[in-house]
Amino acid sequence: MSEPITIAETLRRGALRLKESGVPNDLLDAQTLLAFALERDRTWLIVNYREPLDPEQEQLFRALIERRALGEPLQYITGQQEFFGLNFEVNRAVLIPRPESELIVEETIRLVGTSDWNEPLIVDVGTGSGCLAIAIARELPAARVVAIDISDAALEVAKRNTALNGMEGRIEFVVGDLLGPFQDQACVIVSNPPYVTREEMDDLQREVRDWEPRSALTDEADGLSLHRRLIREAVDHLRWDGYLICEIGYRHAEAARDLFVAPDSSPWEPPRFLTDLQGIERTLVARLRPPSPDRG
Repeated sequence: MSEPITIAETLRRGALRLKESGVPNDLLDAQTLLAFALERDRTWLIVNYREPLDPEQEQLFRALIERRALGEPLQYITGQQEFFGLNFEVNRAVLIPRPESELIVEETIRLVGTSDWNEPLIVDVGTGSGCLAIAIARELPAARVVAIDISDAALEVAKRNTALNGMEGRIEFVVGDLLGPFQDQACVIVSNPPYVTREEMDDLQREVRDWEPRSALTDEADGLSLHRRLIREAVDHLRWDGYLICEIGYRHAEAARDLFVAPDSSPWEPPRFLTDLQGIERTLVARLRPPSPDRG
């Protein structure tokens, strides 16, 4: 009868399998998957590296490693991802929340904090996992938050995440295409719409290209078609002093700026852009102009 395999040896074999499959951060991913399989944390693994695993634990870990070796994102395997200090359930119905999207939450908080809106109405268009809506609702307890998505499956994930993060009753979920089902005037409209171009899809990492929902990644065009629609629709669904905050592709800032270049009758002030940690303009912020005689 063979000796039980230790945690250290299990991790070595798992990391080697991932490395051979071209997975970056092979050891870190192996540690994360073993910790998940054992319902422990990575620190426990390091302290107890000489501990043996029973056959069932080893078999479960090997199955998880094989899923990761095939390119399945770590977050879909574990079913969770952290965003703005909160934990979110994720599966293949929704995009995996990313750190750069936290800029949208931060800017929304800042704008509400510097405004005179008593009970601000905030709308999250294309909510997916609900990460933006839920983070905003938690940070702005006086706000009314509406989350819209065209996917029923995504909304079911978002509703579970609302319960997971103690935000039941704080968010109204609506199924629909962009602002189509919204009949009110918001203070802030936020969105992380599909912005990967059709040509860029083939160049994405396999973890993204082959596993995350394509309809949430690309507009099958130039990456700005949904932004154009949002800009048009938001005019009728924002207060005159309201804001539209959207994530954009890493090469889209100039083209996105041009979307607001129009004759003097344009209802928008010139947009500004927020940069991510790499200094790339990734988030546009646009404000409606004060009312004019033409707008009423």
